[in-house]
Amino acid sequence: MREPAMAFILAAIILLAGCLGDGETDVFYGDDIVPPIPVQDFILIDENGEYISLSQYEGKVVVVAFLFTRCPDICPVVSANLAFIVDQLGERHGTEVQILSITVDPWTDNSSVMHDYASTRGLGWPHLTGELGDLEPVWMNFDVGLTTYDSDVDGDGVVDGFDNCPDTPSGESVDANGCGLDTQQSEGDVTVKHHPLAYWVDHTTGTIIVDKQMRQRVWWGDTDWNPELVLGDIEYLVAEV
Repeated sequence: MREPAMAFILAAIILLAGCLGDGETDVFYGDDIVPPIPVQDFILIDENGEYISLSQYEGKVVVVAFLFTRCPDICPVVSANLAFIVDQLGERHGTEVQILSITVDPWTDNSSVMHDYASTRGLGWPHLTGELGDLEPVWMNFDVGLTTYDSDVDGDGVVDGFDNCPDTPSGESVDANGCGLDTQQSEGDVTVKHHPLAYWVDHTTGTIIVDKQMRQRVWWGDTDWNPELVLGDIEYLVAEV
């Protein structure tokens, strides 16, 4: 009797593997958002200075990511992952699926800065910005944790939030990494003088997949991204009736 009983237990484990502790079915590779959260419509400005509303994408699966252009680490990685998704979708991007990137740094990321960020990386989807009052409800709706700070946490005389160039002379003009343009650049790197940074942005971010009914359904932590699995979650929602 031991072997049949064990076989029954294993079968039960397999059947129940997709169920959460609260009885809800875990259907996505990313974190299921249960219950789904309705997305509030918004109107923001894209990298070309054109107004974009979320509601114009109703009926499509929408992938929403948050970034800021001075981010030196995770944001470029997420952007590259999204570019992979666009490549895999081919002509279906823009018809069945829409990707949007939204800034968390409207103080710096105006439409021209967003245009430079997207064009430099060959990113062919809207990169949205706007006034703080327009962005704050979006951040709240998508549960984006955001903090700005203006302290020199690494003691290099520059408010950059990172210990990239700890010996930057105080008051020296710096690049986006907080490295002095006069004293800490490799030969040939200096092309434009910048004002010293006055603040930095720290944000807890995720990429959210919104279904065709404009509901948040899946959350991917930006450090947990697996492009193939994200694509699987997108395909699930595209096929969903």
